[in-house]
Amino acid sequence: NSKTETSVLLPNTLINSILLPEREVTSFSEEGILEKMLLEEKITKKENGEIEFQVTLTISSTEEHILVLDTEKSDSRHLTFALQKPVKKETTNAQEQQKVESIIIDLAPPAISPREEMLLHPVTALMSYRRVVQLNLTILNASPHPDSAQRLAVLLDRQQKRTIEKRIGMKLKIVNISSVREQTILPKTKIYFHANLMREALILAQILPGEQVIVPMPQSRISKLATDVEIYVGKNFE
Repeated sequence: NSKTETSVLLPNTLINSILLPEREVTSFSEEGILEKMLLEEKITKKENGEIEFQVTLTISSTEEHILVLDTEKSDSRHLTFALQKPVKKETTNAQEQQKVESIIIDLAPPAISPREEMLLHPVTALMSYRRVVQLNLTILNASPHPDSAQRLAVLLDRQQKRTIEKRIGMKLKIVNISSVREQTILPKTKIYFHANLMREALILAQILPGEQVIVPMPQSRISKLATDVEIYVGKNFE
């Protein structure tokens, strides 16, 4: 039975499905107090067409705790949270006694550091991302029409480029236009994206004609950082 349950709302955030394949984690040390960590991702479309992303992080424990952001271990690539004991108010006599004890402790070498007083090791939400200022796009023809990739490139790079760049907040650059093997024909256009670029992939899908399938970049191709998003033009592209 959980003694404390704390939720933190992380706006403009997506879960990295590669680093965090499980949304609910319960495998913690029996000696600790942590029971469960739950990550809930919510993607909504506003009336003006914009897409909002948010993640709710919920921590359940067997003892009372306060969930705090560890600013020393957090940066633009990682958010680190820690569980701390709640501070209880003492009586006047106890406060005076505490002041005396504090003076003694200050004069002597500290037995433990403030970080060691935390009940658990920090719980790190690996919302990993790299800052992108230019979206590198590869267009591959996977349709029976030999000019589909070129036609899509014209649509994105000339007709819709300003609209796309304004919505994604970065420059758009088509770095490669080619075809897949002849026997590889897709019924629908498929968009592959790196884990931190789901928002941009969704925006591209809204602009492209027809219906698209959006999937994370396969792990075998993740190392190809020169390409951020790959579009396989399917048979349904007209």
